Amino acid sequence: MVQERELQGKAVCWSLRLWSAAVISILLLSTCFIVSCVVTYQLGVDKPSRRLSELHTNHSSLTCFREVSMVSDKVWSCCPKDWKPFGSYCYLVPTDTSSASWNMSEEKCSHMGAHLVVIHSKEEQDFITGTLRRNAAYFIGLRDTGHGQWRWVDQTPYNESATFWHKNEPSNDDGKCVMINYRYNSGWGWNDIRCSEEQNSICQMNKIHL
Repeated sequence: MVQERELQGKAVCWSLRLWSAAVISILLLSTCFIVSCVVTYQLGVDKPSRRLSELHTNHSSLTCFREVSMVSDKVWSCCPKDWKPFGSYCYLVPTDTSSASWNMSEEKCSHMGAHLVVIHSKEEQDFITGTLRRNAAYFIGLRDTGHGQWRWVDQTPYNESATFWHKNEPSNDDGKCVMINYRYNSGWGWNDIRCSEEQNSICQMNKIHL
């Protein structure tokens, strides 16, 4: 009987040791995984891309969002502070009433690592107009390079099926640049005007991915 009890006691001790070893192993593996994730992310921050470094010279801070991607290991997308994210882009709509010519507006965007907005779809148009003031007009990155040849500033092909001109526009022979404005009878749309006229503007840049 004594020998049997000793054997049972040894079996219990051995089981406890096995459970303790398993728990410790799991804890160690979990800790290693967490540390690995943190170090990998920190390395990504410590070694930013060239574009990220350039943007830091023009923007004091970035706002980043976690995204789920099946085709990329870069799951953080960022926009400069006060820029609005949509799709693959960041947008800046001025909150003041400053205005400038089309060329000056494009230059201001360029100094921030961006360009005048290029509109690719109705969804994008609706998102942008949802942030605009109805009593103002805004230059976009579209202009006539000659004889009605419209071209986007980022060289995106001009697609007539994805344009949002007001009715009977374009209509101005001298209007080589395009603005977006609101008309009470038809809503938001595009209108061609002289490039020298001063309007507000919308800047756009690609999101930064980490």
